[in-house]
Amino acid sequence: MSNYDVVIVGAGIFGLSTAVQLARSKYKVVVVDKFQIPSQLSASCDYNKIVRLEYNDEVYAALAVEAMGYWHGESDKFLPRGMLHDCYSHCGRLSAIQDKNTSRYAFDNDSLQLLQTKFNKCKTVELHKELTCGGKFPQFSHSQRYDEIRYNPDCGIGLARDSLVTMKNYAESLGVVFHENDGAVSVSAGTVQCESGRKFLGHKIIVACGANTVSLLPMYGQIRATGLYVGHIQLTDKEYQKLKDIPVVFNSSLGYLFPPDKHTRILKICTSAMSAYDDMSNKSRAVYRALQPDAAPSVPIEAVVRIRTVLGKYLPDLVFDTKRKSKLRDIIDCKICWISDTSNSDFIIDMIPDLKNVYVCCGDSGHAYKFLPNIGSYVQQKIEGRLAPILAHKWRYRESDWNGTEIEWRVEPEKKALQEIEWYQESYGTPRL
Repeated sequence: MSNYDVVIVGAGIFGLSTAVQLARSKYKVVVVDKFQIPSQLSASCDYNKIVRLEYNDEVYAALAVEAMGYWHGESDKFLPRGMLHDCYSHCGRLSAIQDKNTSRYAFDNDSLQLLQTKFNKCKTVELHKELTCGGKFPQFSHSQRYDEIRYNPDCGIGLARDSLVTMKNYAESLGVVFHENDGAVSVSAGTVQCESGRKFLGHKIIVACGANTVSLLPMYGQIRATGLYVGHIQLTDKEYQKLKDIPVVFNSSLGYLFPPDKHTRILKICTSAMSAYDDMSNKSRAVYRALQPDAAPSVPIEAVVRIRTVLGKYLPDLVFDTKRKSKLRDIIDCKICWISDTSNSDFIIDMIPDLKNVYVCCGDSGHAYKFLPNIGSYVQQKIEGRLAPILAHKWRYRESDWNGTEIEWRVEPEKKALQEIEWYQESYGTPRL
């Protein structure tokens, strides 16, 4: 057995950020994960994630503005100045403006007003009738011109896997111990037991397992595991050179795409307003491809149709194969990205009732990645009993109302049980991620 001040289970956004902040305060910390970092169970084990400021909630807007200082390499309160700068691209975002009668339209407008008036951010947002934004982005000259577009240059992407590895390396330099490739199987007050039989003792235990949280802690329906669909295409060198400097293109009711990865020339596309759940666990558990490849081998056929629709609308030159123009281009490495949802998208950062000094950090709801630089500071404040009351209340261990709550920034998805899905079969072969 090994004794620590804090044992953290899960090396995703919450886990790594917290490990760093605790180690900076001289805590003796160990992080346990079932896989080597970047963990295949982390939603952030990915090429990239959106880093945005837009919130109509002042609490999250303030946290996002604070976090952006670290992505830009300007701030140094929580991390060394510039540490994450190379894991970030300030590429901007083009967003399709939704119908004026939708809650998403109101969310976008309210968010910009809050950021501009309260935080002096997003002052240079532009509205356009087409995706090139008056010639600013000629890469989209063949795109369909049906949408009104909002261009927000005050946005970017985090290089997700790279940022996790960077945080791990920094944590190790501070003395954090990482116990990898040996997942936790049980958590009790003061003890974490791993698959190998090894036990870690800690004065405090923090479980930060995202969509896998319910496998270790009693959450009583407070979170649900939601599966989001992701696909990729392989670009040629010529295509990569043309598209490497594009912004994110985001349509909350259709899907979104990212600038291509500079190392692999892979371009990532995600669907919006579609998701999966596990009917066998009443929507509470994730089914990871890394653990159950036959249960979640790919994405639904209709998700691939949606991905091709996104390409056809915004980058139609990428729909067909470069060598055989009559053949659709392969959509490759299709996967389900699992997130832990709460009914109102607020995180849960709190002590578990009846489990003394056992804390949970979950409920990322698909928007936690951007807070990698700073969320750990607030977790530390919670376990030390000094978290601001407004945050303690917002992130409390609580009941979820899955029937009466609308999340303004997420278009209500078409949900499908894994057990009902007709899976897309890739011709590409072995998954990369």
